Amino acid sequence: MEAKSKLKRGAIHIAGWGFILLGIIGLVLPILQGILFILVGLLLLSTVSPWAAQVLEKLRRRFPRISTTMDQAAPKARNAQKRIAGHFKGMKSKAKGAHAKIFRKKPRRTHQE
Repeated sequence: MEAKSKLKRGAIHIAGWGFILLGIIGLVLPILQGILFILVGLLLLSTVSPWAAQVLEKLRRRFPRISTTMDQAAPKARNAQKRIAGHFKGMKSKAKGAHAKIFRKKPRRTHQE
């Protein structure tokens, strides 16, 4: 169970930082909404990282208008987190099956003349 938790935390970290990276790119490109992607990334990371939760709280206090944007981003972040968790639900049984398939004991052949 602990390995699954570590795997889920790692996936959330990767997704959160991915959203933050997309947000930084979106600040330059007019196609993406950079602030929204950064906030979604921070919302994802805030579930596993205390510093991200602190950054979000500071942003809420300093920029009250961004709070509404964060409230809009929260459901998107929850949906992304559910999708990430969904990908890892059956991962343990698949890994066990693959391990058994790869490392199954093969009958030894005896060389008979």
